[in-house]
Amino acid sequence: MPKLNNFKAVATALLFSLSAAVQAGQSCEGSEIEPLELMNSLELALKTQTALQQAGAETAVIARVGQDLSQYGLRYSHLGLVQKQSDGRYTVLHELNECGSEQSDLYVEGLGNFFLDDVHAFEVLILLPPAQVQQKLNSLMQGSLPRNIHHKKYSMLSYAFATDYQNSNQWGLELLAHALSGESLSDRASVQKWLKQQSYQPGIINVDPLKRLGASVFKANVSFTDHPLKSRLKGQYQVVTVESVEQFLLQQQPKTKRMVLTQ
Repeated sequence: MPKLNNFKAVATALLFSLSAAVQAGQSCEGSEIEPLELMNSLELALKTQTALQQAGAETAVIARVGQDLSQYGLRYSHLGLVQKQSDGRYTVLHELNECGSEQSDLYVEGLGNFFLDDVHAFEVLILLPPAQVQQKLNSLMQGSLPRNIHHKKYSMLSYAFATDYQNSNQWGLELLAHALSGESLSDRASVQKWLKQQSYQPGIINVDPLKRLGASVFKANVSFTDHPLKSRLKGQYQVVTVESVEQFLLQQQPKTKRMVLTQ
């Protein structure tokens, strides 16, 4: 019985944190969580927490498989920034689209919640930068910068080098850039300029004209208007993907440790 009670206590801590965002980023149609899904989410969260603790992580980048993106050559759909709290728990700070609208917000939640949100496969990518980068990122996450660089107007396919919209991975990359640069970057435009100077390469998402038309008409959280005309004519969109963030982080900090955990 003590072991069961201990698991329940740990599971509760992993599932709930500073804010509850169970429906954030979803369609908000209100569906019940299946017991197996809940169990798998909590077990993956426990594995993630254990791995972070064993690595002595202060902060980290984690990513989930929220949807099947294999047709675009992608595995991971959404990243968040993990931060160790004073009581030893790890929480996730990330941007989430609000119910399929053109709006987004920032949320802090437990690891359990992170793996409950629109999960396609129970798998997590963990990226652990060197200690000095983790410390810088931790300091930034405790201040006003995450909110200051957040742009509420959301597009799933926002152009990586424009400030009209922002998607979740773009927000994460732009915050990470502040920790990596060692420079004073005043706004989103200066961050994107620095990323270009550092040869950051966005992911390329190919969308044919019919799919683009359907998305433009029926989905409030997708826009193509911020992309250069040349890209739109080709149907090739430069977007911040998890894989492009991983590649850039490893380019900037080759000693970054990479882990993949599955359930």
